[in-house]
Amino acid sequence: MPTPLKIAIIGAGPAGLTCGLALSRRGVDITIFERGGNHLETATYNPNRSYTIDITGHGKKAADHVGASKRFDQELIRFRGLKYALPAWTNRAPKRTMTEAYPGQGWTGSRGDICRVLQAELAQVGSANTRLFFYTEAHLINARKGILLLESTDSKSSHEETFDMIVGCDGGGSAIRSTLQQLDPSFSVSSMDLGNHSIMLHLDQHLDELNPEYLYVHAVRPVAAVTGAINGPNGPKDPRWFCQLGFSGSRSFSSADEAKKFLQQTQPLLLRYASPERITEFSQRDCIATGKSKRCSSLVSGRVVLLGDAGAPVPPIGQGVNAAMESAMVLDQCLALAQEQGFEPDAIVARAQDHFLTRWTPEADALREIALTVDLSKSYTSKRLLLAGALGYSGVANSKKEELSYQQAWMKFRTWERRLRFCPLRWLIPG
Repeated sequence: MPTPLKIAIIGAGPAGLTCGLALSRRGVDITIFERGGNHLETATYNPNRSYTIDITGHGKKAADHVGASKRFDQELIRFRGLKYALPAWTNRAPKRTMTEAYPGQGWTGSRGDICRVLQAELAQVGSANTRLFFYTEAHLINARKGILLLESTDSKSSHEETFDMIVGCDGGGSAIRSTLQQLDPSFSVSSMDLGNHSIMLHLDQHLDELNPEYLYVHAVRPVAAVTGAINGPNGPKDPRWFCQLGFSGSRSFSSADEAKKFLQQTQPLLLRYASPERITEFSQRDCIATGKSKRCSSLVSGRVVLLGDAGAPVPPIGQGVNAAMESAMVLDQCLALAQEQGFEPDAIVARAQDHFLTRWTPEADALREIALTVDLSKSYTSKRLLLAGALGYSGVANSKKEELSYQQAWMKFRTWERRLRFCPLRWLIPG
């Protein structure tokens, strides 16, 4: 590279590690700051949040871009597709399922599983210009000048440092995004909340009836339920199973008996796979909000660029991590393009940011629209999703495809819905 750049990445999640890996392979001077612990040493899953994440399409492109696909093959569970429950399921083994095979290369795991793979790859390819600091808080002091206040929770020390670019990858509750709202009068954030919530149910019996290479979609209403596997203590050959149960509002249980009765009424099959001990845990878990979405007036402010959930958090439809990884890939490509044009650091950063806004903003907006169609409070949501899946225009399914952009997946969905309003099936389409 003709002109060296000094880049700070805030957050060592999927977006931050993918970004760091991409830039490190090209010799860019990068420093990653993570307020949590080392992924290679900490637990790979949080039982309250460890829903299965599939890396497909957009995430797979990013994994290829940073050279991590081989390690994903070795250290994650291979993803083969979806299995849908067909009416009616009981608390006995299911008799009827419909399989939707995934034709491409993909993997599943928890967020911790994915971060471990990316960090291990970064450790292998990283150069002397690559640094990763854990237990470090990075506070944005000046976006225009690229100044951070860095505080180590280990050594209790702090100092300020200036960077050519700051990449905010600190998740849906991004402190960088919040600080930009205070520092930049032109930067604003709009919010939306579908009201969706979920509770995790750990499954621990009759698991030989389930294939860890598939996600099991039990239903959308009255309660959404998706079951999948993540790495266990001994890796992908020893999977742990979780079911994410989604609600159209917050839900709690006063006892294990109440939780069991609820499952009998809504998802009786899960009683076959969850022992009484797991149902007791389920009844005591917090119900987490999963319907929140935000849109920033810009993904860029001063020298700061926002990636993944820091810039465009959406309700979970299997694309949060995929989009985060792809946004990191796009930023790397935009920086490479800007550097090829031979500008000085300030000009490189400005040009790369312009390229990034042009390419990624429409993609983030389209993904948000797709995610907002999964509104558990609407009675028509299940019919809408089933019809879209049956006719092949599902935004959720098409967003997994490597050959389609999020904009193309959203446009296909909207085009079909407009057509169906003029056919005998129009009663299935809301609006």
